Amino acid sequence: MLKTLLLSGALALSMTTAALAQTGLIGSYKVNGTNTDGSVYDEGSLTISQEPSGAYLVKWDGGDYIGIGQVSGDIFAVASVVDQRNSIMIMKINPDGSVKGQWWRRSDAGTKGTEVWTKK
Repeated sequence: MLKTLLLSGALALSMTTAALAQTGLIGSYKVNGTNTDGSVYDEGSLTISQEPSGAYLVKWDGGDYIGIGQVSGDIFAVASVVDQRNSIMIMKINPDGSVKGQWWRRSDAGTKGTEVWTKK
């Protein structure tokens, strides 16, 4: 019985943590990172909202770039089209609310870009 209660409590805690990570994503962020050629960019902006389907809508720089994302645990995966090239991002949701990860475009020469999103 005690094992069942402990397991139930741990499961509820992990589900609560995942739910907090997901709902905590919604909002506005400051963005900085590196392009796939190594050049640095900063002072960008990003907003995340949730669609009726449960997917997340990601808009960079006031909607100049748009992506769609999904959360799995503490990972936020985003797909987008940037400058007519497919792009994917694998981002880690950090306990402090920031999001950090790498992105790739199909046509780039194998180098990964990076981004860090800090909540405003």
